[in-house]
Amino acid sequence: MGSRKIKYSSNLFLIILIMIGILAVVNYISSRHFKRIDLTEGKIYSISNSTKKTLNNLTDIVNIKVYFSENLPPQLATLDRQVKDILDEYRAYSNDKLKIEFIDPASDPGLEQRMRFIGIPKVQLNIFQKDQAQLTNVYLGMVVLYEDKKETIPVIQDTKNLEYELTSSIIKAIRKEPKTVAFLISESEEEFNGKTTKVRGDLSKQYTITTINLKDEEKIPDSVNTLIVTGPENTTERTQYEIDQFLMKGGKAIFLIDTVKLDQKNMLQTEPVNHQMDDMLKHYGIKVNNDLALDKYSANVGFNRGFFSFRIPYPYWPKAINQNMSQENPIVNKLSSITFPWTSSIELLEGRLKVLDAQGTVLAKTSSHGWINKGNFNLDPGQKFQTPPSDMKHIPLTAIISGKFKSFFENKSIPSKTSEAKKEVKNDQGKEEMIKEGPLTHILVAGNSRMITDSYYQSRENGVFFLNSVDWLTMGEDLIGIRSREKTDYPIMATESPQRATIRYLNIFGVSVILIIFGLIKAYIHRKRKIAWLDN
Repeated sequence: MGSRKIKYSSNLFLIILIMIGILAVVNYISSRHFKRIDLTEGKIYSISNSTKKTLNNLTDIVNIKVYFSENLPPQLATLDRQVKDILDEYRAYSNDKLKIEFIDPASDPGLEQRMRFIGIPKVQLNIFQKDQAQLTNVYLGMVVLYEDKKETIPVIQDTKNLEYELTSSIIKAIRKEPKTVAFLISESEEEFNGKTTKVRGDLSKQYTITTINLKDEEKIPDSVNTLIVTGPENTTERTQYEIDQFLMKGGKAIFLIDTVKLDQKNMLQTEPVNHQMDDMLKHYGIKVNNDLALDKYSANVGFNRGFFSFRIPYPYWPKAINQNMSQENPIVNKLSSITFPWTSSIELLEGRLKVLDAQGTVLAKTSSHGWINKGNFNLDPGQKFQTPPSDMKHIPLTAIISGKFKSFFENKSIPSKTSEAKKEVKNDQGKEEMIKEGPLTHILVAGNSRMITDSYYQSRENGVFFLNSVDWLTMGEDLIGIRSREKTDYPIMATESPQRATIRYLNIFGVSVILIIFGLIKAYIHRKRKIAWLDN
C-alpha cells in the first residue's frame, strides 16, 4: 500500500514537472512569436503590417522612454495599461531591438526639472474626489531615442492615434536623410501659411516643409522629394520648365489645380482661373477639365441665410465612397469616403499614356449619378438640381499616372526667366542642360486645392487622403497602412425611389406577414399531428 502511494506521488510529481516544462516552452515561444486575434474590420486593436515591417527592419537598438505619472486620475486609470499592452506588442515584433522604460518624473526632482527641456509638458487635469473638484498635474509623454536623434510625443491622451505617432517617430529617428516636401504656391508665403496651418502641422510631424513661390521661377532644390503644386495661376514657361525638370530627375508631384476660383466675400460667386498648366499635364497623359463635378449623392454642407442656418446635401460637394475608389492603390483602398468641395473632373488621356507606356489609375470618382456643369455656375444651395438621367455617370475626381515620362520641353529651347524673376534670382541659364527623359515617377492630380485649406481640411476624410498621397509618393507604404485602418464613416448605400419604397413597405408589413405565415405553418403541423394521433 505504501509503495503504491509512493509510486502514485512520483508519477504525479513527474506529470507536474512535465506540465511546468510545457508551459515554460509555450511561454518562451509565445514571447518570441507574438500573436493576437483581432476580429475588427480594420484590425484596429493590433498593430498593422506597416509597423511590423518597420520593427523587423530595425538594425540597431531604439530606446523608448515613457514618462507617465504613477498616480493617474480615474479617467486615465486604464491608459497606462493600454500603452503598456501596445508597447509589449511592439517589443515582441522588434527582435529585441526595442528597449522600453517607464519612468515617473515625480520620483526624481532633478528629472522633473528637466522635463520641459525634454519636450514633455506637465498636463493639468480636473479630478473629482470626495465630492470636490481638484486640480492635479501629470506627465503623459514619450520619447524615442536613436543614436543622437530624439523624437518626442509630448502628450498621450488616448491610444487611438498612438500607433501612427509612435511608428512615425521611430521611422523619423532611424531615417538617415530627412525627407522634404515643398509647396509651389502662387500667393505670398504668409497668406498661404495662414490658411494651411492644419495640413502643414500634420506633414511637419514626418517631413521638412518648405514653400517655393511660383512667380520667382526658381530652381526646385534637389533636396525636395515631393512637390505639391497648389492652386497655380498664370504659370510662366520658365516655372513649367522647372517643374518638368524636377519630374525628369525622378521627383514625385501632386497637382492641385483650380479651374474655378470662388469669390472671397461671396463663396457662391465664381471666376475662371488661368493656371496655364493644361498643355504640360496633357503631355504627361492627364487633363483637368474646365468644369465642376456634381453628384446626386453628396456631402451634407452647412449654409447661413440671414439669421438662419441649415444643412443639406449639396451636389457641388461630391462625396466618393470606398466602392467608388481604386481597390488596388493603397492611397485610397482603405478609406471610407473623401469629400471634394467644388472640384473639377479629371480625364486620363489613354492614347497619350499608351504612347508614353505609362499607367493611369482613377483613385476616386462620383457615384453613377454624377454629372458635370460647364460655363456659368449657379452654386446656390437652394436651387433644384436636375439633370437628365442620360447624363449621369461616374465622374473621375482624382487620378494618378506612373511612368518614365519624356520632357515637355524635349523639342523646345530652354525658356528664359522673366525680367521680374531675374531681379530676384541670379540667372545661371547658360550653365543649364535639359534632361529629356526621366526615371520612373508618379504624378497625382486633383481638381481643386481648397481641400487642403483649413476651412475644408477634414482630418478623417480629405486629410487622410492627402497625407496618404504624400506618404505614398515620398516613402512608399510605410505609414499608409496605419493611418487608413480605422474607418469612421459608414455611409448608407444609395437607393432609388422604387427601392426605398420596397424597403419601407417590407419594414412595415414584412414582420407581420412572416409571423402570420409562421403561425399558419405551426397550426398546420399541429393539425397533422392531432389527426395522426386520433388515427392511432
